[in-house]
Amino acid sequence: MTKYIFVTGGVVSGLGKGITTASLGILLKTSGFSIDAVKFDPYLNIDPGTMSPYEHGEVYVLDDGSETDLDLGHYERFLNVNLTKNSSVSAGKIYDSILKKEREGKYLGKNVQLIPHVTNYIKECFSRGLPTSSDKQHIRLIEIGGSTGDFEAEVFLESFRQFKSAYKEDVLHIHLGYVPFLDCSGEFKTKPLQTSIRELLSSGLQPDVIVARYAPEGKEHLTTSSLEKIALFSNLPASNVISLPDLKSIYEVPLYLQNSPAPAILEKFLKTELKPNLPDFFSKVTKTGQDVKTFKIALVAKYPKLSDAYLSLLESIRIAAVASDVVIESYFVDAENLENSANATKYDKEWTKLKQADGIIIPGGFGVRGMEGKVLASKYARENNIPFLGICLGLQMAVVDIARNVANLKAFSSEMLDSSTQNDPSLDLVIDFIPEQKQIYQKGGTMRLGGYDCWLEKNTLAADLFKSSKTRERHRHRLEVQQQFLPQLQAAGLVVSGKHFYKTKDGVEKYLVELIELNTTQHPYFIATQSHPEFLSRPSIPHPLFFGLIQAVKKLNS
Repeated sequence: MTKYIFVTGGVVSGLGKGITTASLGILLKTSGFSIDAVKFDPYLNIDPGTMSPYEHGEVYVLDDGSETDLDLGHYERFLNVNLTKNSSVSAGKIYDSILKKEREGKYLGKNVQLIPHVTNYIKECFSRGLPTSSDKQHIRLIEIGGSTGDFEAEVFLESFRQFKSAYKEDVLHIHLGYVPFLDCSGEFKTKPLQTSIRELLSSGLQPDVIVARYAPEGKEHLTTSSLEKIALFSNLPASNVISLPDLKSIYEVPLYLQNSPAPAILEKFLKTELKPNLPDFFSKVTKTGQDVKTFKIALVAKYPKLSDAYLSLLESIRIAAVASDVVIESYFVDAENLENSANATKYDKEWTKLKQADGIIIPGGFGVRGMEGKVLASKYARENNIPFLGICLGLQMAVVDIARNVANLKAFSSEMLDSSTQNDPSLDLVIDFIPEQKQIYQKGGTMRLGGYDCWLEKNTLAADLFKSSKTRERHRHRLEVQQQFLPQLQAAGLVVSGKHFYKTKDGVEKYLVELIELNTTQHPYFIATQSHPEFLSRPSIPHPLFFGLIQAVKKLNS
């Protein structure tokens, strides 16, 4: 029988429910349990695929092609699992499914209502896709997004109430709430958290555990009396209230919870002793020796004002840095300002930042804004022997750079064209739509998404990095390198080191360009991938492309 741990939040959003959920998960997994995780989001979008990164942060892509919330990245990294579409459920996805059933007559003419039709469907999602057989006790972690008291979250809480009522012994409810510090009174105030708990109780939900989130104020921490007050208003013993301060690193959270009352609470719920054995990474990442070298990596980005737009990328760099026994100072360079010669101050500032870097990464993105800046960044890294990694759009702009500046083509990506140039036959569209994408007009969920096999060419940097002839990488793109230009590009030094082979409807075997590089006799480390390797980095298991980049930086600066 599966056990369920539900995590809800109150007072404000952004409390770290995903990190807390993932941290509890790794304590359980390293104690011998089988674990998976599900995130429920109350927004009405089907998924975050069409949302701006400034609106929702990065879109995290699963192997099966699902576009999901960034918390799925925390789950996969911490738990070292590959999740599926069943792990990401939005209100939009729920209502879309129910309305399709209604149009198909599946409700036999009944009046379709929130209760029971929507709540029943959500309850089905709570237990959908569970493993059919396992020699281990399985535990499903379920995070309900949003904040208690939000209108859009009420149907999820009602579904949870019904589910918990039916499976009392198999459900543990953990509620996170924020405790602010008020300068005017010089103390932490528990009233907002009390109000959040009261909202839960009015919904018929009695939490089993409270996690009090707070930001330490100097040396001020939540006192025992504050925790006892929270326990009193929660109808809980004080031992079931856990204080969780802001920590320097998200990877400190499992270590902190391991030394909190959390293991004892979990042991009581599961009726077995826990012996978590966290990977060395989690203790190593928090320690910095005096002799550890620090290097700088510039991220030439379209969305530099929101680090969550590049969350998995930043974590991948950190994971590779720990594996390399170095500290990496990663920072953003605004791609748009690199090309903005009309504003000399910003232009010079961004170039100064770029030239300070020991390594350069050009990450993915969409839209023409900043593309020319990414081309300039690729050219700078290539001509100055700066270790370079291009990701998705980064590969495409690296190809445009080499095509323009080495192969002497009038090179563009079709996405870079405007009304005055889109019909210009003299332009060389080295980057254009994948054939199957040309007639697709619906935006959401229609790109080349998810895991695809990539065959690696022998005697290349890619084959050396992956130590294999094949890898499987995750994708999110519509455009691809156009192969009619490959002879000119290869004559200019570009090496196609990774290919995805497929057959057309007519049975003709073709391939898509997956990895490109420059020979190491030309450049110490210049490689780019059409995939998103940041979605496959795991603590203690850095992705080869990030690990290789940092090793190249170390070697050049030793």
